[in-house]
Amino acid sequence: MLLAACASPARLPTLVPTLTPSPEPTLTLTPSPIPTATPIPPLVLKILWPEQASALHPVPVEVELLPPPGISVTATVRAVVRLPGGRLYRSFDLQPGEGNRYISAEPLQLPLRPPEGDWRLYVSVQSALRVVGERQLFFQPTPVHFHDLNGRLPAGVTLSVPRDFDEVWAEGDRVAGGHVWRYENGEIGLWWAPGPAEPLLFSTALVMLEATYGLDAPAIERFEETTWQGQRAFLFYENWPGAEGSPAEALVIQGPNHWLYVLRLRALGDSAIPTVLSLVRETLAFAGE
Repeated sequence: MLLAACASPARLPTLVPTLTPSPEPTLTLTPSPIPTATPIPPLVLKILWPEQASALHPVPVEVELLPPPGISVTATVRAVVRLPGGRLYRSFDLQPGEGNRYISAEPLQLPLRPPEGDWRLYVSVQSALRVVGERQLFFQPTPVHFHDLNGRLPAGVTLSVPRDFDEVWAEGDRVAGGHVWRYENGEIGLWWAPGPAEPLLFSTALVMLEATYGLDAPAIERFEETTWQGQRAFLFYENWPGAEGSPAEALVIQGPNHWLYVLRLRALGDSAIPTVLSLVRETLAFAGE
């Protein structure tokens, strides 16, 4: 016990603190925003149409197709015109014109007596870009008013001449005579006279045709033997001289009463006979036909 009491006290070990490492910060990745594609503006379609449309004023079928700024684009444009009730009247392939316009090669020629009701023009467009705008248009043709020829033509003969046509010559009576009307760059005339009872011959038709000439006679380029509403006829193709020299078509018809008629369509200073004259010619009719 004494020995134990005299011994040096036991040395306690030194405690070394243990360092706990701090957790490493977690890296949070922020994704980059996905770019949103800028939409390309569409083509803007606009149908160009006059306030009035009639057989006297053929209408160009025309549209405007506006592309986005700085973008050039081609398109295939087609138009159809339908009668009241939906039946197809005409179709057009529109071609690129000046600026951003597409236009038909030929205008829309309406009939002299169009069916009443709403006509419809529909435009279809094929393009790489989306198309916005009205694609159809409803319209009603402007009515055409006609001269009152009752008592001025031979009995049983009718011809629808629009009032817009100016009468420039009239002669004779209902037995033998004639009338000539002009409209813009065209002229239409009708002459009549009693004829022979036998069937119409070329020589007789030529004599009747030459009786309608004035001081200036045209050159006859060719002729065709034909019929008109079942009546024997000859169609002469003429070329008139002078400042108003131009083509003409003269139809010599033997009517059901054996009278002879000459119906001439003539261009005035132009290379083509106006279509509206052909529409008037189609209205020539005889009683009972």
